[in-house]
Amino acid sequence: MTLQSLCADSTTTIKTLPAERFDLTILDPDYQDWKTLIKQGFIEEALRVTKPTGNLICFTKQPFDHQLRNHIDPWFRREIVWSFSNGGAWVSKKMPLVSHQKIYWLVKSKDFYVDVRTGLDYQPSTKSAKRSTKQFGGWIAEGKQFDKSDEGTWIRDHYHFNKPSTGAIPSKPDQLIRIIVKCFSPDSGSIFDPFSGSGIVGRIGSELGRDVLAIDIDPNRAGLRTEEESNDC
Repeated sequence: MTLQSLCADSTTTIKTLPAERFDLTILDPDYQDWKTLIKQGFIEEALRVTKPTGNLICFTKQPFDHQLRNHIDPWFRREIVWSFSNGGAWVSKKMPLVSHQKIYWLVKSKDFYVDVRTGLDYQPSTKSAKRSTKQFGGWIAEGKQFDKSDEGTWIRDHYHFNKPSTGAIPSKPDQLIRIIVKCFSPDSGSIFDPFSGSGIVGRIGSELGRDVLAIDIDPNRAGLRTEEESNDC
């Protein structure tokens, strides 16, 4: 496990990285920058450095999600909603308060399927069981068997975690990032975070045994760094 955190411009640095290097690429830029990043071909570069069996995650929210969703359609797999009750950075008389963000899951090839499990614990009341037989007129079907997995529950398409209230730089909830890292990268896998911000992906990823390359152009937002693990900004 290594954590390399660089102070650099991701839009140029990404072009110097070798192809098919990472199991998971997480794109979490300033959302108003999505339009420019799309024009610069950043999505295609991010896919280039992601392994054929890898995954790419994009964070966004309204009104910046529409153009992004249209652009990523060839690689789009699913949408996950992250909601919160302590959001609303600004108030408008004409628009509703922002209470959710979107997470787009992209794959380079739909020939590869990932067994997405959160790795979180089941509720104590959850038990292995078989559903009862279903009957509709003369049609009968056996109920499905459910068995708990040692790897955790299936990932959901909606999570509710409030925004962290600590730290000078806005961050995503720890539990949300843990779910994404566990679901979309293998044990001892590699992660690319070109918009490091608070450094939460580097911190969580390294805690979970992944190799992480984190980049941010702002030296105050370059995430976790040590003399051994990073370049001098």
